[in-house]
Amino acid sequence: MPNSYPQLALVTDAICASMENTLVASKLMRWMDRGTSKIGPLNRFQVIERVPPRYNARRTTGAVVSLAGGKQDTVIGSEIFQLNALIGYDFEDEDFSRIRDLDSAMKDERLQSIGRDAGESVDADVLSFTVRAGNNQTGTSGTAVNSIEALQNAFVRLKEEGVADGGIMAVLAYTDYPALSRYLLDTVRNGAATGESILGTMDGSLKDLLGMKVMFTQQLPVQVAGTRTNGAVNGATQNVNYSAIALSQTTNGFHLTQNIAADGFGANATIEDGAIFTIAGVNAWDNRKGASIGRLQQFRVVGSYVATAGGAVAALRIFPAIIVQNATITGDLGVNNAHATVDAAPADNAVITFLQAAGTSHLVRALVAREAIRVETAALENLPSGENASRKMKGVPLTLRAHRYSTGDTGVVTTRFDSAYQPNVEAYGRFKICRVNGV
Repeated sequence: MPNSYPQLALVTDAICASMENTLVASKLMRWMDRGTSKIGPLNRFQVIERVPPRYNARRTTGAVVSLAGGKQDTVIGSEIFQLNALIGYDFEDEDFSRIRDLDSAMKDERLQSIGRDAGESVDADVLSFTVRAGNNQTGTSGTAVNSIEALQNAFVRLKEEGVADGGIMAVLAYTDYPALSRYLLDTVRNGAATGESILGTMDGSLKDLLGMKVMFTQQLPVQVAGTRTNGAVNGATQNVNYSAIALSQTTNGFHLTQNIAADGFGANATIEDGAIFTIAGVNAWDNRKGASIGRLQQFRVVGSYVATAGGAVAALRIFPAIIVQNATITGDLGVNNAHATVDAAPADNAVITFLQAAGTSHLVRALVAREAIRVETAALENLPSGENASRKMKGVPLTLRAHRYSTGDTGVVTTRFDSAYQPNVEAYGRFKICRVNGV
């Protein structure tokens, strides 16, 4: 019997298989499709989800606590998740005209190359978003991860932020492998040296190290610092109430962010998205135990900025927002106490110190908790004319849509391939990512 399998479907199957085989890093994130997400065309591919409130515990001796002075307020935050990004490739139809059966499709070098390129693009895109999303960093910016201690420092930082065991992975560069190979290849299991490699083969597979997963990849992003110099806070009492910044507004990742006024960056200086800095006298606060962590809070710049000729930025968006701890239970101050991020508000002219030197660039490595990021995806609808085919991957719910159409005026037949996906940061997800550098 003749093969009745549509030729466009054969091509799509082959490209999709090659693409999925190439995906490595992006499979580590949580993917959401139309079956697990409310995102769809009826809500313009955006959905707002609630962020649960936090509360203060009351402690008394000898009697139950009196609530005569008032009860705690409840503030429910929100984070928006959206899907408005696509990846696409287009070709003239002659490139695929000779593909007539599944075997030739799977072996075709051109189709495999399209799939590999697409998979690598998705991997690089998801990784670039993920490893740069957090506000924490350990080690010296740009230094290769050259010891187990470097990984331990980042692991401890995530534990300070309350990240649970079991879902943490280290995403490192292949160039880190030589310095770590002594630790990765010679391990001690149950107190006895076995000589067994915990890395296995250098194929990017994940193995356990210090209770977390380790992955080496070539797809890490480069963080390019702006021209900014260290600046200063422009005006005192720029702390905010949690109730004022609990909502994500219209952009993913805006939950628990605020704008501050700052200056001293240099005339027309640029400040890059993802820059991390500290503010003098502002320490990180652990609102679970109600105590300072004993180190300066690290803040992430959200968005890119250009300072004025006088070196000022009137509204610099940062994460986390500056929410000051206190001993109050009720009202806005009580809500602040439950959501506190710092032990004190910065003073006017408090020095802002960037962790990466101006004008430098380096690979960004990170420890990432799986629940920090989620990737939204949806199957694209068939187009009303021409020929359509689509395939959904097995490892991740990413769908590849193919569309073949012709232009009557020229007689050219074109085939295009598209996938819709977008990484989004979860509420509090920025706390669950820590950039790691060598010590």
